[in-house]
Amino acid sequence: MTHDVLVGSSASIGAALCWVVTALAIAAAGRRVGSSLVNVSRLIVAVILLAVVHRLIFGNWWPEVSNESIAWLAASGIIGLGIGDQLLFQALVDAGSRMTTLLLTLAPPLTAIIAWPVLDETLSIMAILGMTITLGGIAWVVAEQESAGGHHPHPRRGVLLGVGAGLAQAVGLILAKLGMAIPDAAGHTMDPWSATLVRIVFGVMMAFVLLLILRAKKLKGKQQTGANRKMSGGVLGLIVIGAVFGPVLGVWFSLIGIERMNTAIAATLMSLSPIFILPFASWVEKERITRRAVLGAVVSVVGVAVLAFGLAGEDLPLAAEPEVVPQPSSTSLQPGSTS
Repeated sequence: MTHDVLVGSSASIGAALCWVVTALAIAAAGRRVGSSLVNVSRLIVAVILLAVVHRLIFGNWWPEVSNESIAWLAASGIIGLGIGDQLLFQALVDAGSRMTTLLLTLAPPLTAIIAWPVLDETLSIMAILGMTITLGGIAWVVAEQESAGGHHPHPRRGVLLGVGAGLAQAVGLILAKLGMAIPDAAGHTMDPWSATLVRIVFGVMMAFVLLLILRAKKLKGKQQTGANRKMSGGVLGLIVIGAVFGPVLGVWFSLIGIERMNTAIAATLMSLSPIFILPFASWVEKERITRRAVLGAVVSVVGVAVLAFGLAGEDLPLAAEPEVVPQPSSTSLQPGSTS
């Protein structure tokens, strides 16, 4: 396995772990003050943190890259973070977390389908097998309780929104990779941290617009309920945790992953969050972990092992076309800290 593939795989799995932390933190905060407000708040905190670190490391508040790169990354942030997160949050309400998480496993195959014509990325037979096993294990785990039913307000609408969230995530990753691949005047490609900053800035703009639209709709019909709930210190702490491990470190790791390896495989490794969350759900939310959940986790780990074996093969076209999968610039950050 090449160094780039090892770094990309580690970063993608790190992103999945970070999203477990941010999911738990944001869910706890959202129950207190509402998910839409929490979503916008965490993105604002993320912008501040990203900009400060960018200033300390690179000496400027905003990356000096081409307008074309900014355009691709802006579109990625608007679709993947702004619209995608809003669809995800509403799907959680309408259809429940199990069904929504299941639908998000559509993101890797959708990414592979889009990346084929757009990025000219193909997959070896072994890699496709590993991705299928991994997604099968994830789907088996998250679908476990769906047969038991549940009382959700708009399950059909939730399914459509969940599919939309998966598609937005896939499109966001593809657009981000296109933006990062464009070299600057010195021939350097964009650093993942800088790309994360650009994505988050435009993502928070879109999230804020959507929040205003949703608030206006609620005010038109009837007075908002729970709008006066206080933003306590505990809630602010949860939002900061959600911002650090989600839009900051999680997104940064995800961009390192897609920069260093095949986009569809990186997306598959990122989709391990439903498996990683099992022990945390048992510990934090006191959920009972069933035998099926454990077996599904084992199946997913086997799938990741098959993926790694496929990546190690010389026939996998990850680095066959350097103009499509750029090498990082000399100033590129290395994922030394967790994200």
